[in-house]
Amino acid sequence: MIVLREYLDADLDRLVNLANNENVSRYLVDTFPYPFTKALGEWWIRTGSKQNGAITRVIEHEGRFVGSVGINPQIGWRDHLGEIGYWVAEEHWGKGIATAALRLMTDYGFTARQLRKLYAPVLSPNVASMRVLEKCGYTCEAILKTEVQKGGIYFDIHHFVQHR
Repeated sequence: MIVLREYLDADLDRLVNLANNENVSRYLVDTFPYPFTKALGEWWIRTGSKQNGAITRVIEHEGRFVGSVGINPQIGWRDHLGEIGYWVAEEHWGKGIATAALRLMTDYGFTARQLRKLYAPVLSPNVASMRVLEKCGYTCEAILKTEVQKGGIYFDIHHFVQHR
């Protein structure tokens, strides 16, 4: 069973333990680097997970913190959009947890937040994440060539979307 809940200060040690994994962070944004330190975890729980109106939740599977999912609502003329993202601890990959969490957060974005479009930028090598999005009804709207640079490597971004 999957439950999404807010971050708690008590999540710090578990967050650092799960997030400090190069395989987890290698395709994620720069606010989720490797190594993932205790200081970064403290910042994430208190500030980063809520910054700029972000809606970020802990993914619990069978009562245990196993990852995170969130939406960054956009502003101005893009205020009907939200960027959605997620990660799951490596030991929990392949169990359908990311798919279940993404479905819950997608529904939340469309119903509770009244967003009209959710999008997820995915680095080209992250095929597993693309499969999760497709299972949840997202489609690849565009491929943006050499869009981001991470660790000295340039990556294409596959821009997945779902409309309400």
